[in-house]
Amino acid sequence: MTAADVDPALLVDLYLRLSIDKEGKDALERQEADLREWAASQGLTVRKVWRDAGKSGYKKGTKRPDFDAAIAAVREGEVRTLAVWKLDRLSRRGAGQVGAVLDDVDEASGRLYFLKDSLDSTVPNARMLIVMVSEQARAESANASTRIQAKKAHDRRNGRYLGGSRPWGYEVNADRKLRQHPTEAPLLREAFDRLMAGETMLTVCRDFNSRAIPTRRHGAIWRASTMSKALRSPTLSGLVADYRENREEGYEGTDIHPWRHPDTGEHVSLMAEGEPPIVTEGERMALLAVLDGRLRQYGRGMRAVKQPETLLGGGLVVCAACRRVCVSFGGSYRCRRRDFTGEPCPAPLTVSHRVLEDAVRRSWAHGLASLEPDDPILQAVADRWLLRNDPAPIRERKTLEADLATVEARIDSADHDRYVRGTLTDERHSRITEALAVQARRIRADLAALPEPQANLGALLDPELSLPAIEAAPVLEARALLRLAIDAVVVTASTGPGARFNALDRMRVIWAGSGVDAKTVDLRELGLRLPEREKVTA
Repeated sequence: MTAADVDPALLVDLYLRLSIDKEGKDALERQEADLREWAASQGLTVRKVWRDAGKSGYKKGTKRPDFDAAIAAVREGEVRTLAVWKLDRLSRRGAGQVGAVLDDVDEASGRLYFLKDSLDSTVPNARMLIVMVSEQARAESANASTRIQAKKAHDRRNGRYLGGSRPWGYEVNADRKLRQHPTEAPLLREAFDRLMAGETMLTVCRDFNSRAIPTRRHGAIWRASTMSKALRSPTLSGLVADYRENREEGYEGTDIHPWRHPDTGEHVSLMAEGEPPIVTEGERMALLAVLDGRLRQYGRGMRAVKQPETLLGGGLVVCAACRRVCVSFGGSYRCRRRDFTGEPCPAPLTVSHRVLEDAVRRSWAHGLASLEPDDPILQAVADRWLLRNDPAPIRERKTLEADLATVEARIDSADHDRYVRGTLTDERHSRITEALAVQARRIRADLAALPEPQANLGALLDPELSLPAIEAAPVLEARALLRLAIDAVVVTASTGPGARFNALDRMRVIWAGSGVDAKTVDLRELGLRLPEREKVTA
């Protein structure tokens, strides 16, 4: 019997979180072991374990995907109980976040249990205690944050390295001062000199990789982004860095500047006494001017622009010539084999987002229209379509089914109390079970009257309806719909400058379940192996 066959009331999900993913008495393994022991003692079956390793429960804006998924599982009725090792593992954001979670769980007739706090959300008056403990956890985090910020401010004023991984090219001694690394510092100076002499960042990275020069991360290779970060930071010139959030429209991330002492207005050095930096601040500023000048040549301004979400992102576009997954760069999908490996692609692909995405949307719409109504691809898209566009009947059915399961469990409990434990008299047992039977009949009638949720396959079989729908859908939702039907889009390079994009000649859609790996198969085989699919890709 699988978890899907068990009454949700007998299932429990576990949520584990650790701010710093390392061993310790509160490590994830310890949390899971304690929670599994508790679940076994309660006769509950662990359905799923949700983990957010290395995720803060206090910092605003921190994304915790498993936290969201765990709450959603209770809210959707997949499981009734969510068990957490301690309340501050769930959240350190206080009553605001915890109160919203309690509302969601209560609305779904679910249960939150906090092992080390001995708090159960289904116990009367427990909500007040949970909120109080959550506010205490928030206050502890706020106090710790204040202490940490005060220490950082003191270290910053005194020119001490603030912590974290040491900057590549430097060593950090006991008093948090920097000294040049004996082997890395000369290499960083070499990179600086070569860039100032006119070499590109990619050329230097390829050379470093060919010489097996290690990065800070074991096993990683040098990329332009890695080297740019090391060379742009004020730490390169031995200065305390100031990270400022950039809110200008069209940009993303933070700007890095040398920090100035609030009393003197001067830059603060991180270097140990008598130790020179790898480059001076004047040299670093000259390098920035060179690098930013190159960016302007490509129309990218002086800061890196965040690439927008694209319809075919995440590896859907494959270069036909070298079979590498293409990346989004500027307004195009491009083969960047040379950039990442140093080896040229025989016919590198470049095609604009708009042109290729329009062609793929048309292929998707006309491809679905060519399928039989019982085709698994069409059914998968229809299910997603239904969940997105008509979720209300599904939620209503789940609610009624959960209510019916609760009533039936109470009838079983009453029978157990009467015939096994002997704690109910015949009269009381009859009164309880008759009332519960009335509730069960009413819920079954409501379920019978509720129409079975069905997707409108007519819309999917008519390109005049499905094409406008996917064009109007949000990018990530449209991508999810495409991925249910399409494994990859293999595209060949243009025949020459200015040539119009012809989908029939340049694009091949690899449909889901076809058994073809677009990254390894020769294009000449596609027509033989997928003749019926190839007809609908134009």
